[in-house]
Amino acid sequence: METIALYMRLSSEDACSGESESITNQRDLLYHFIRSRREFDCCKILEFCDDGYSGMNFCRPDVQKMLSLAGKKVNCIIVKDFSRFGRNLIEVGDYLDQIFPSLGVRFIAVNEGYDSREHGGSIGLEVSLKAMIYEMYSRDISDKIRSVQRAKMQRGEYLGGIAFYGYQRSQTVKNHLEIDKNVASVVRQIFHMAADGITPSRIATVLNQEHIPSPLMYRRRHHTDGMRGWRTAGDITYWTRDSVRRIISDERYTGCLVGCKRTVTDLPSKRTQLVPKERWIVVEDTQEAIVSKEIFAQAQMVLRKMTHNRVLSKPNQKFRGLIKCAYCGRTLERIACREAYYLCPTARTLPDYICKSISLKEYRLEQILTTIMQKYIQLSSVSYIGENNMDDLYKKIKNCQMAISRYKTLQIIAFEQYAEKQIDKQEYLVQKNVAAVRQKEATEQLEEWNKRLEELWEKQKKTERERKKEVLKNGLTREFLTELLQRILVKESGNLEIFWMIADCN
Repeated sequence: METIALYMRLSSEDACSGESESITNQRDLLYHFIRSRREFDCCKILEFCDDGYSGMNFCRPDVQKMLSLAGKKVNCIIVKDFSRFGRNLIEVGDYLDQIFPSLGVRFIAVNEGYDSREHGGSIGLEVSLKAMIYEMYSRDISDKIRSVQRAKMQRGEYLGGIAFYGYQRSQTVKNHLEIDKNVASVVRQIFHMAADGITPSRIATVLNQEHIPSPLMYRRRHHTDGMRGWRTAGDITYWTRDSVRRIISDERYTGCLVGCKRTVTDLPSKRTQLVPKERWIVVEDTQEAIVSKEIFAQAQMVLRKMTHNRVLSKPNQKFRGLIKCAYCGRTLERIACREAYYLCPTARTLPDYICKSISLKEYRLEQILTTIMQKYIQLSSVSYIGENNMDDLYKKIKNCQMAISRYKTLQIIAFEQYAEKQIDKQEYLVQKNVAAVRQKEATEQLEEWNKRLEELWEKQKKTERERKKEVLKNGLTREFLTELLQRILVKESGNLEIFWMIADCN
């Protein structure tokens, strides 16, 4: 019995196109297609659906799940059209022209009238043209959406999926915020305490003592977290110094909106980068203010003064970010003194919690790590491998990757020239096949270099112990520790649980 995979996808851009692109309509169309074909009568059907994901890449949970079953459990994949499967010309072409045929998977795009069984596994010119159009459409509509969003920001419209703490989305005015009367008083309390010179740590302690839910807990209790999977250091959520500082530093509480802090630099990967502050979009008086600008400015002045007067440890701390509390998961703070030691920051805001028992002297940690490493090194036999071989291989691998990318581009250029009638079909096929053959050769060469690199890495692992032995003679440096350690969990009475990068040590 064959197994059919029905794949459906909807992104925010597609949702703007109308009801015809909805998941429900895609599902109805696919089942109608299956019922109209007698060959599918006894087939098992699996559904895969990615709702809210772009088609510009394949970083989608359900499409990855489906592809992992292709050629094993799944023998046939059916989609509404090519754009549902993906909008990236190169990746869609690779799957339809190479991967699916090699796995023996049949691919059907209903609206396109495409069936790989009838096309001999080749996507053909018409399919390539449609895939190119889908990719161009996706990039174009993405630019248009960003332009519209920027215009809305400049008009003072709030585009966030979730209102920030102290506000709620208006039920009557679209893209507008209203004060959340349940917690607005908490925000005012924080600002007034800060303006009076109370430190963020002390403010957090007071809020925890008064059993006021933290912003995250408040969202969860009122089901307004949007199931976003908010990341926290541990299961316990409470007010911290940082959460209080974020509120004190947020000028939106004065009634303005701030947008365009980050921008997308790469559409397929959705990679973003920070935008310079002078290019942020700031619109005044967009919603009712919770605190006055005078109180906000006074709180900022006190906060800057506290930051300036605060005694900081030396910046080059060798254990920075590596030592964690075993109970709340937060990174321990280093207290700089004659004998430096580490404390859990949670103890400042939750003085009655178990974290108050966490304390570790730095010299004791160094003694423990040095002793463990010396014993481990005594068990190893090592040899030396130079770095030149590695460098050469990396260069060869990079050259192969560039060659593969170049040959893929040549295929696209050949297609574009054919589409624009600059070359005939025969010349297009010759150029395409030549580029495809060279791409295959470069791919095989890349696999060989990667295999050789892996072999060198295996040898290199043996020499790492010798290098670390030399490092130990000079003490535990920051570079050495970050290479060696994953994290150190500190428990009561100074007991440690150490997680190493080296599997043999764990």
